[in-house]
Parts: sequence; C-alpha cells; structure tokens
Amino acid sequence: MKNDFPLVSIAITTYNRAHLLSRCLNGVIKQKYSNIEIIIVDDHSTDDTEQRIKQYLKHDKRIKYVRHKKNLGNAHARNTALKNCIGKYVAFIDDDDEWIDPNKLIKQVSIFESSDKPQLGIICSNVNIISDKKTSIKTIKEPKNIKKAILFGNSIIFNSTVLTKRDILLTVKGFDVNLSRGIDSDFFRNFILKQKGHIYFMPDVTINYYEMGTDRITLLTSKKAILNHINSNMYCIKKYFRYFLKYPSTLIYRILRIGKAVLKLFIVLIKSQFKIKT
Repeated sequence: MKNDFPLVSIAITTYNRAHLLSRCLNGVIKQKYSNIEIIIVDDHSTDDTEQRIKQYLKHDKRIKYVRHKKNLGNAHARNTALKNCIGKYVAFIDDDDEWIDPNKLIKQVSIFESSDKPQLGIICSNVNIISDKKTSIKTIKEPKNIKKAILFGNSIIFNSTVLTKRDILLTVKGFDVNLSRGIDSDFFRNFILKQKGHIYFMPDVTINYYEMGTDRITLLTSKKAILNHINSNMYCIKKYFRYFLKYPSTLIYRILRIGKAVLKLFIVLIKSQFKIKT
C-alpha cells in the first residue's frame, strides 16, 4: 500500500431494527482491517436500538453513536453519518445486511491504494442473497455499457459491498434528500454519469444480503411505498433527463415502470375502498 492503513469510516444508519443491528455490527467488528471508525446514526428509533448500541459502546471505543431528535429519513441519516466521518475511505452498510468476509476492507483498501487510476472511486463485490425461500450468490460483472445499465436501474451495485472515497461523497454533496427511496442508487448514478467515475467489481462474495421481512423499503405493498416508487422514478427522469435522451430505451423503461406502479396504486385504492364498504 502507498499509505500505511488509512482510516476507513464505516457508516451504519438504522431505524427500528434493533433485532437485526447486532448481526450487522458483529460482522463489522470482525473485520481484520485495524484502522477503522464505526459511525452509527439512529434515525430516532422507538424500539430498544439505543440500549443495544450502548452495550457495544462499553466495549468498543471505535464506535460513535449519533441519534436524530426526530425521524428524518434514510438520506438525512446517511448525510449525518458522512458529516461525522473523518476517514479517507467510507463504507456504508445497511442495518439488515451482514459482512461475512473479515478481509473485505483489507482487500478493498489494497485495491484503492495500489491503483494508478485517479477516477477509481467505488469498489463493490458479489453478494450472497438470502430470502425466505432460498440462498443464492449474485454474481455481478461490469456491464458493457455501465451508463445505460445504471439508467435502467441499479441491480449491479449493492450498497453494503461498497467502499468509496470520502472526497467523492463530499464532491457530490452526499445523498439526495429529495428522494425517499433509491438514494444509494442515485449516488452511484451521479458518480458514473456526472463525475465520470470508474468502478472496480471484485469477484469476492463479501456480504449476506437479506431479502426477508415485511419492512423492507423495496417492497411495494402499501399506498405510501407505491407513491414513493412513482415519485422517485419521476424525479430520476428529471434529474438525469439529458442522459436518458442518449439512451431512449432506458427512458421508455422508466415510463413503463411508472405506468405499472400507477396501475398497482389504483388496484390498492380500489381494494381499500372495498374493504371499507364491506
């Protein structure tokens, strides 16, 4: 490495997932990379998240705990974490994911420090996806046209696998608080399209990604979730419109997604009205 063990900031944002947080934290603490700080931002949880974190604070001085006075949403929580990070590199991990490779940070920092590509700004990896029905490895390869791929949507970069540079996060001004979902994908999209950055795809499997439970933000099972999905897609089109024009098929795909969500919203509203009447 060019520098001896540069500081890595590990940012964990959490909200009402005390039952999952210990699994997440334990995977982080087991990292063999020594020079780390762990920033936990609690977005005003109402469960026993605070009590659980305080138990960890007693035994690990690398942990810094920040609690929002009110619930602000994941983008604000991510930005609070960023404000408290002082490392050269930053890793974000979702509170329901788990790092399973204790050498994850060693590998990623080594790649950064030995790279001669100034535009290298994100290192991601393969993931182990665990659902209620099965467990499978998601093999992620760099698309032939990554700009087009990221405009379609983000199924190529899993946030909890990522190590990035703090300077890049500051350059793009953190995470877009106008989005209620897809904030990580928006950061990757911004970096790829506007910053013209380079991404390194590690072949290693570094995390367990859990597609379980009913509180996942990606599930379109409520009126609020569907509306957020529609608004996020419309906002994405507006924000990156000139890039969509270069790849018309991606714009058509986004419009079709919005139309499908509108239809689903209509069905949900009809069902709710029927239940009220009956």
